[in-house]
Amino acid sequence: MKALFEKVTLREQTSLLVRRFKFPYFDAPWHYHPEYELTFVVKGHGRRFVGDHVEPFSDGDLILIGPDMPHFWRSDDDFYQNDPDVQSEWVVLQFPAAFSQNVLTNLPEASAVLNLLNRARYGLRFSPEASAAVAHQIEGFTNLSGLTQVLSVLQVLDQLAADRDAHLLASEGYQLAPGVAETERMKRVLEFMLAHFREEIRVEQIASVAGMAPAAFCRYFKKRTKKPFVEYLNELRISHARKMLANADVSVGQVGLDCGFNNVSHFHRQFKLHTGMTPLRYQTVSRGK
Repeated sequence: MKALFEKVTLREQTSLLVRRFKFPYFDAPWHYHPEYELTFVVKGHGRRFVGDHVEPFSDGDLILIGPDMPHFWRSDDDFYQNDPDVQSEWVVLQFPAAFSQNVLTNLPEASAVLNLLNRARYGLRFSPEASAAVAHQIEGFTNLSGLTQVLSVLQVLDQLAADRDAHLLASEGYQLAPGVAETERMKRVLEFMLAHFREEIRVEQIASVAGMAPAAFCRYFKKRTKKPFVEYLNELRISHARKMLANADVSVGQVGLDCGFNNVSHFHRQFKLHTGMTPLRYQTVSRGK
């Protein structure tokens, strides 16, 4: 199994790495790297994992992630059907921590950007309004080079620093020692959850995937995600339920079953706990009825 540490290689005489990807689906695994990363989703939808946080993503999603924070994007199932009309596209900007430490700290005018980068240690999702305001500039990064590109990036970061509705992703204090063996173990656990969250997942099953005894796995999982396994699994299920309620013409009861809740009452309780409203109310609001 390949290591999940990503080595970001910058060309000589460059401070930034900007790439545009166009593939049938997001293909990066659960990984980490010592660089900051700004990811803009031009086209695509699925679920985004940043540390102990999981939520849906779609067109226009804009995320800034700090150094060594584990993350990955997983496209929804329809992107894996070999349909040439279903494609994903995204722009990724990466730059080393030294860029802020050695350059921005010497610029009093960059204080807002430095504060933004500090907040991004746990991952930041920018508001739709802020994302839309800088989308054109971000998509144009790949057409620039040299100092012009650096100045454009700084301008975008400065604009994003003013976004008061930017949302923190991973829990404050979240830490995952980025050893290869540990990230591989977490990758196996997350991939199993993604493949089987619609079914009953017993602790004994998921502990076996991690190669641990059930009690040891529960301690391990909570230490690294700051959440019990069952709570994390329910968040994943509710995330999928929200998308189904908003987009699929399916009854609330069927949505609960399709998302792994065998008891309708339990589904209602969990959904209201995570969203603040009942599934039926969420379906009505999201469809504008």
